[in-house]
Amino acid sequence: MPNSNEKGSLFLLAASAAVIAVVAVQVKLVVAAEYTDKMVKCVRGIVEDPKNKPNAPGLIRLLFHDAMVRGLDGSVLLTSTPFNTTSNSLLPNLKGPTEQGSLSNGGLRGMEMIDEIRAKLAEKNIIASCADAVAFAAREATFVLSNGKIEYAVDGPGRQDGVVSAVEDPGRFLPAPTYSYEEILTNFTSKGFTKVDLVALSGAHAVGVAHPLMFSFADRFLPSATIENKIDPFYRAFMLLETKDFTDPQVDLNVRDMTPTTQTLSGYKPDGVNTSAVGVLDNSYYNANLQNMVLFTSDTALRGNAEQLLEDYKKDANVWNAAFSAAMTKLSNTLKAEGPIFEDGSRKKCSATNHDNQDSYSSAKPLSAR
Repeated sequence: MPNSNEKGSLFLLAASAAVIAVVAVQVKLVVAAEYTDKMVKCVRGIVEDPKNKPNAPGLIRLLFHDAMVRGLDGSVLLTSTPFNTTSNSLLPNLKGPTEQGSLSNGGLRGMEMIDEIRAKLAEKNIIASCADAVAFAAREATFVLSNGKIEYAVDGPGRQDGVVSAVEDPGRFLPAPTYSYEEILTNFTSKGFTKVDLVALSGAHAVGVAHPLMFSFADRFLPSATIENKIDPFYRAFMLLETKDFTDPQVDLNVRDMTPTTQTLSGYKPDGVNTSAVGVLDNSYYNANLQNMVLFTSDTALRGNAEQLLEDYKKDANVWNAAFSAAMTKLSNTLKAEGPIFEDGSRKKCSATNHDNQDSYSSAKPLSAR
């Protein structure tokens, strides 16, 4: 019986031919006309479980980081794929790391819930792809984190799972936290999003954490930073004191979630903000941004370029809720998987392709047409 390395080599030889022309006869995904109440109850129950809820903000980020790279295809979940576009020239059968190895994807959370969601849906005879589960999880995370105030439409099962996941892709397609306004707007518009979508989706930074060691906002601390991009010095000083675990440093994205002492000494003015709503997805991000108490260049770049929208969303939570909902629907439904090859049927697990059988891939018709 061949060992795993031999099996992998044999598969890689067969796979190159399979990419060109595949005759695949596999179980097809059940395509639902809509995301039903039964699915909502199932997925929401997993997301709001006390063991999972702390990672719920990561599910919103996971959707964005998957959909903006090759479309919504579950490729961000892969830790193993023989179709990686990166390879070692000396050892051509050794493929490079997947999207998870990119600095752009540092600190991804919530991935362990995706297979749990698929398994629970399967118990109810609903077959969902990994990409489906990413879309459903983000929707329910939004609902749970907003205390039920934000609920938006998503399509039912039928999304395709891609099998190409390359470490260089996130850096090419995802907006960097150090981007200027012009750079981030160009990134968004290239995917069919508008200025309104950009500012609305930035509000997701009302929840979650950042990692100081990832250098995602270190540029704002440097003496060379422009006046416009310098982080508020008092906010900076007391924000860093809130780092709780220096083995894995993390700080809250939202000053609203920091201690009253930090808020007071930083000069934070919580006008219209419920400071007791710690960890809640709401419009408090806009109040913080207008005070220069946000972490990333891509956040502060909105001031002076989209300031009226910041003011509008700060003043009226319902206006932001509606804009955020529309943008999340667009992320979930319009950024179709680009391929060029997909699993034919459902992945056995979302971290690896069905690589034991080259007939489990297809580059032909979308699932709904097979």
